[in-house]
Parts: sequence; structure tokens; C-alpha cells
Amino acid sequence: MLEVTVERSADALLRELARRGLVVKLETVEAKRNARHWHVGFEKKPGVLEITDLGDRCELKVASNRDGGWANALARELSRPTRSTR
Repeated sequence: MLEVTVERSADALLRELARRGLVVKLETVEAKRNARHWHVGFEKKPGVLEITDLGDRCELKVASNRDGGWANALARELSRPTRSTR
């Protein structure tokens, strides 16, 4: 299982993923942390990226059997620090 943290709000992250063509497949609340939680992926393609809203950041998870050939790479890409545009 891959787990990474993204220093972005859940709303901003979900907008970025929608722009890339991903859709929300499941939306729930993680009871343990009382945190919003989503499963996102591409329509009609295998693979799931899990997102948990931690306030000012998000936790991304990809189960070892749910990569679908894209989810691990996308999670790693999103977890890289963004460059400041000054």
C-alpha cells in the first residue's frame, strides 16, 4: 500500500482530479477520524485513489491491488511540493 500526504485542501485536490478526468466513485466519512473520504478513479478503468480530508492537507492511499496502472504514479506526482510562482 502506498500512503502519501498532499499539502492541499480536499476541495482543491478534487477540482484538480476532475480537471484530469477522474470521477468520485464513493464519498463517505471515515469514522475513526471523523474525516471526509473519497474513492476516485477513471470512468470504466480499473484503479482507485483514496483521499482523506485532514483539513489543510489530504492523505492519499493506493491499495496494492488497486493501482490500475495509474494510481501510484498519480499519488506520487500529487505529493511533490508545488513550485511557488513569484
